[in-house]
Amino acid sequence: MKNLFFLFIFNLGFCQTKSFDEAYKESNVSKVTLETECDNINSLVEKDINNKSIFLFLQSGIAPVRFYKDEKFEEKYDLHYFELGCVGSHCAENYNFIIFDYLYKTFGKKWMKEIRKDTLGFKEWKKNL
Repeated sequence: MKNLFFLFIFNLGFCQTKSFDEAYKESNVSKVTLETECDNINSLVEKDINNKSIFLFLQSGIAPVRFYKDEKFEEKYDLHYFELGCVGSHCAENYNFIIFDYLYKTFGKKWMKEIRKDTLGFKEWKKNL
C-alpha cells in the first residue's frame, strides 16, 4: 500500500500539463500576434519553449473549430492550439515554424501524423523537411 501511494504521488508530478490560461499568461503569444518584425520573435519562442508555454497557431475563420483529437494532441505534446479566428498575425507562421522544429527534434516524426493539418504553416514547413 505504501508503494502504491508513492507511485501515485510520483505520477502526479509528471503527468500534469498547464491549463490554457496558465500557459497563455506565461507565454509570449500576445506579443507574437502583434509583432510586425518576425526576426524579433525567435527569443520569444525560445522563452515559451523553456517555460513549457507552447502554442500552435490556427486560422480557421470566424467560427473556431475544435476536434475531439485536439485535446489528446495538446496533452501528449504539452502544448495548446491558439485560434486566431479571422484576424491574422504577420509572425504567427514563423512562430509555428520554430515550434515545428522543436517538435521534430524532441519527438521525431510521430507528431506529424497527429497534428491538425490546418495548423498555420504546417504544409509549407513539411515541404522543406
